[in-house]
Amino acid sequence: MAEELNNQPPSRDPADDGSLAGTLRNVMKKMTQGTDGMLPATVIAFDRASNRATVKPVVMMVGTDGGTLGRAQIASVPVFQIGAGGFMLNFNLKGGDLGWIIANDRDTSLFLQGGTEQPPNTKRMKSFEDGVFFPDALRNFVINAEDQENAVFQTLDGTVRVALWADQVKVTAPKVLIETPDATIDATLTTMTGNAIINGNLQVDGNATVTGTVHGVTDVKAGTKLLKVHNHGTGAALAGTTGNNN
Repeated sequence: MAEELNNQPPSRDPADDGSLAGTLRNVMKKMTQGTDGMLPATVIAFDRASNRATVKPVVMMVGTDGGTLGRAQIASVPVFQIGAGGFMLNFNLKGGDLGWIIANDRDTSLFLQGGTEQPPNTKRMKSFEDGVFFPDALRNFVINAEDQENAVFQTLDGTVRVALWADQVKVTAPKVLIETPDATIDATLTTMTGNAIINGNLQVDGNATVTGTVHGVTDVKAGTKLLKVHNHGTGAALAGTTGNNN
């Protein structure tokens, strides 16, 4: 099939026959057909350690007889990841993920070896062999109704997400795990709705003031004492001391 496609009669507009302008148009068209620019592509394989992917363009070639031919896979394509100033955003690409392959103007192989200014290694120009793959979640994603006007970093189905609103940041997930030797919450008001479980020590350096009521629906434990059954006696003699239920 590839041989048949390569050996088909050249495509041309019959109206261009017999004129210099028409000949020039045909020449430019053929030059353009041999120049790579940008095409949608799908991931075949990905090596996260090297940040290189094997991708396959998903727009086919078409012969003058109407026959089609899929394009070849392109190996070891650098994957675009936004990053600067010591920070980066990195994704683990999966087979079947979509995106765009964009051809560089010149051979970039020497630059990719060391990341410094280099001359082109060959005279190759505008080729997907020197391409960069840009991942793109093109389809099959869901944005929650409340996030239509917000920026989000999320799973495709929106069940786990970090949403940046104009007046708040909302984190939604079945479970949130924070690993750090030191965590500080600097807030005028901290509200917890639901259960709070602390595996470890909670230390308050300074004064903690509650200007309302603290409710422990089940109980509140201080040391070994459960406050729900902890009471004080009555009368002057027992004022300031605990009763039998201490």
